[in-house]
Amino acid sequence: MGYEESVAAHYGSTNVEELLLAALARDGKDPEHFEPADLHGADQLHIGGPIATTRVAGRAGIAQGHRVLDIGSGMGGVARHLAADFGAIVHGVDLTPEFVTAARSLTERTGLSEAVTFSQGSALALPLADSTFDAAVMIHVGMNIRDKDKVLTEAARVLRPGGIMAVYDVMLVGGDAEDYPLPWADTADTSFVQPPLAYSDALSQAGFEVDVEAKTLNEGIEFLERAIASGGPAGVAVPALANLLAAFRAGILAPVEIYAHLPG
Repeated sequence: MGYEESVAAHYGSTNVEELLLAALARDGKDPEHFEPADLHGADQLHIGGPIATTRVAGRAGIAQGHRVLDIGSGMGGVARHLAADFGAIVHGVDLTPEFVTAARSLTERTGLSEAVTFSQGSALALPLADSTFDAAVMIHVGMNIRDKDKVLTEAARVLRPGGIMAVYDVMLVGGDAEDYPLPWADTADTSFVQPPLAYSDALSQAGFEVDVEAKTLNEGIEFLERAIASGGPAGVAVPALANLLAAFRAGILAPVEIYAHLPG
């Protein structure tokens, strides 16, 4: 089994959609017709949840009518957020078939299927045409991608001249020891955390010009503390969150945002 298949198996091991729909029913919502915000960010499994998505979208300049690619779209929470809150037209690509199925189902139930679509595929060979999108986001995905140069070269291919690339990942900022499991990997075999410089170099090699790099460590620590206290989001084991929190506190890992653009 290749590492991409192992990554897909890691994320496809639990039926998160059923857990989310059951939570909606407990909250008195109609699981067949609801607003994206009714999920309270449980469909956005990254540090900071919807608040972080809003920050990334704002810094990337995503606005009404922009065509946006969500690389590693998971259950589609980020894509629905960008469509509902920013008016973007979003296409998500994800490696895990179960996530793509759930993303399509949840999107239909929120009435956003005309603005938000999904396909199953590898970020290393995006099933998309050249020069199609105004912006691309990659949120907590790169930790599972060994070949960051390939994914960012693919992103550059599908972006129009002047297009924006927004990366928000957990990155290596000190030391090299990690305890597993972590939210994105049970073992080191499918964990490819790298320092911000590795991303910046890969972006530059792909033809991007890097504009901004921002570390949000304190916000990440506070978010994980709250998540652990509440039992963690659906489908994410508390021990994995605890290991990530320990790595944040030790200064080994940190959530980092990098924004870049293609020359126009």
